[in-house]
Formats: sequence, structure tokens, C-alpha cells
Amino acid sequence: MKSQEWKLALFLVVIAVAGVFASSSFIETFGNPGGDRSLYQVSTIGALLEGVYDGETEIGTLLENGDTGIGTLNALDGELIILDGRVWQVRGDGSVHAVDPSMKTPYATVTCFTPDISLDLAGPLDLPALEEAIKDAMPSENLPCAVQIKGTFVNLTARSVDRQEIPYPPLVEATADQHLFSFGRTEGTAVGFYFPSYLEGVGVPGFHLHFLADDRSGGGHLLGCTAERVRVQIHSTPQFDLNLPSNGPFLEIGLSGDRSEDINASEKGR
Repeated sequence: MKSQEWKLALFLVVIAVAGVFASSSFIETFGNPGGDRSLYQVSTIGALLEGVYDGETEIGTLLENGDTGIGTLNALDGELIILDGRVWQVRGDGSVHAVDPSMKTPYATVTCFTPDISLDLAGPLDLPALEEAIKDAMPSENLPCAVQIKGTFVNLTARSVDRQEIPYPPLVEATADQHLFSFGRTEGTAVGFYFPSYLEGVGVPGFHLHFLADDRSGGGHLLGCTAERVRVQIHSTPQFDLNLPSNGPFLEIGLSGDRSEDINASEKGR
């Protein structure tokens, strides 16, 4: 073999070996490198805070872009939970209903969930401790992540809200009349997203989780719990597809300024 041909062959071998090592490292870290790593979101939490409760996006469109997620329905009609491609509504009275794909949402986030990281946790862990354990396992606190937490919970508190009437009140006022649901011991799944703090106003910074009981007897926006024994799965989503309303009050409202106080009051129960 000529000298130049030998060097070229050696170069190609080195490139191939490097590619194998790079691929192996990626799979070990992120699980499925070919999976969908995007979030699909309708509107923003900032708009919801201002009472923009009528949406343009059908639930069927959400399902075309993801099989896992959370949100709400038109007129802030309860809490929305999407698991395994099925869509559930927890109404203000606590009842759980399947959602027709033709219904619309003013605010929701979904992704095609493929777990990159899985961990089993044995409690008791209250919600702040559970969230810290998940953050410790995430690849970075600077990337949005989808989260599923499945297992046994005790002392769980969830909420939902009643359908609102026009003129819509701001979210802080609507959630002031929220309905609380307590579960002494239950099997179910908490699902939702972690958003970095720099995305405040687009999403809820930190964790935003909804709960659905395995027997579909209840659920809602998760406010507190003690995890007894759970499996946590994390899906990193560095790509973001944000779909904003193209007409209506969204075009007129003010969305600037610090929204942390309103978010804490309406979404975190603080």
C-alpha cells in the first residue's frame, strides 16, 4: 500500500473509532439519541396569568406532537393530563373524564416521552425533597425536562378549578377559589415538566406537575405529597416549539415584568 493510501486508511479508521466512542457516550447519557427531544407548547403561562383562557389549538393537534403532557382546557375548565397518548380532564369537582380530540386548549405542553434516565426512590420524601432528587439526576438544570413519577404516594394534595365565565378573571383570582383534593394513600403518576428559571413567563420555573390516580378516581394539579416508593423517569427536551395565539386578547395584554409572585400564588400554592 502506498504511503498516502495508508495514511488515508488510518485516518478513516480513527474517525470510525471516534464515532463509535462518541455514540456510546451519548447513548449512555441520553438513552435514545434518535428520539424526539422537542417540547411542543401552546401559549405561555404569562398569558394564562392574564386570563387568556380561550385557545385556538385542538387536543388532537397536541397528540400529533406528543403523548405526554399537562395543561388546561378552554375557559380554564379543569386540569389536563396526557399519559401514554390518552387525554384526561380533572374538573373542578374532582371527577376525571376522557377528553375529546376536538376540544381546545389555551395552554398546554407536550412531548414524545422516551425516558433517558430512570431511578427508583424509596421514601418517605416530601415534594421538595422529591424534586431535589430529580434535579440531582437531571443532565442539566439549564435544559427543560419532561418528568414522570409513578408509584405509591401518601398525604397527596391536588387541586382543580371550575370553568370560568367571561369576562375572565386573572389566574390568581381563579385559583383563589380552587378545589383541594386529598389522598391518604394512592397509586398513580405525577407528570409534568421542569423549566429553567430563565424561561419564567413562558413556563412555570422549576417543576410543574399534575397527578392522575391509576384507577382514574381523581387527580389534578399537584400541590404536595409524600412519595413512599416511586420510579422516576426523565426525558431531556432541549428543543422548543412554542406556538403563540395569532389573534384575540393575547395580542393586547402586557407580558413583561416579574411574574414570580403570581406564579407562586397560582401554580405552586405559596
